[in-house]
Amino acid sequence: MGRVLERADERTLVIVLSDHGFSSFQRGVHLNSWLHANGYLALKAGVEPGEGAGEFLREVDWSRTRAYALGLGSMYLNVAGREAHGIVRPDEAAPLAATIAGALTGLRDEARGAVAVRGVATREQVYRGPFAAESPDLVVRFAAGYRVSWGTALGGVPGGGGRGGAGLVEDNVKKWGGDHIIDPLLVPGVLFMNRPFRTDGARLLDLAPTILAALGVPAGAEHEGASLLV
Repeated sequence: MGRVLERADERTLVIVLSDHGFSSFQRGVHLNSWLHANGYLALKAGVEPGEGAGEFLREVDWSRTRAYALGLGSMYLNVAGREAHGIVRPDEAAPLAATIAGALTGLRDEARGAVAVRGVATREQVYRGPFAAESPDLVVRFAAGYRVSWGTALGGVPGGGGRGGAGLVEDNVKKWGGDHIIDPLLVPGVLFMNRPFRTDGARLLDLAPTILAALGVPAGAEHEGASLLV
C-alpha cells in the first residue's frame, strides 16, 4: 500500500476495504440436530440423527418438519406454498421464526461452559428489497470460536444432541481453522481512504455512491447508501 500511495496523485482515490475479519474456528454447532431435538425437524421412520440421516436433508420427514438448516448459518421454514412439501402456514411463519430465534439464542456449549450462539436474526431484521423473499428465514450469529458444523452446512443431521447444548457441538479437526461465519460484530472489516471521509456509521452500501461521487457521477435510484467523502 505504501508503494501504491506513492504513485497516487491528488486526483486518485485509493480505497482499501475488507468487508470482514476472521476468527478462530474451534467448534461446530449442529443446527439441524438442535432443530430435531427441539421438535422442529423430523426424520423418516426408523432414521436417527447420525450417518444414517445422510446429507442434503434426504431423510427428513417433511410432513412433520417445520424448519431446517442448510449452508453457512442459514435456517429456513418449511412454508406451505413455498417449499415443495410445506406445512407451515404463511401467517405462522413470523411467530415461528421469532420462537426459534429466541430459543436458539444463548445456546451453550456444555463441554466448554461457553455460549456458542450469540443471537439469531430473522429475515426482516437483515434483508430488504425486491429479492428479500429469496433469503434465509433466520441467520445464526455464532460466538467467537464457533461456527455452523460441517455436517449442517451440507444438510446433515449429525448424531447426538440433547435439548440443551450437550452433544450439539463438536471439535473442528479440519485444517480450515479460521472463519468469519460468526456474529458480524465480532469480525468487523477495515476501511481506509487517502481522502477525508466520514467514519461514523460507514456501511458497505456507501462504497458504490462514494466511488461514483469521486468520479463525478450521480448515484442512481437503486443505491441505498450515500457518499462517505467530506
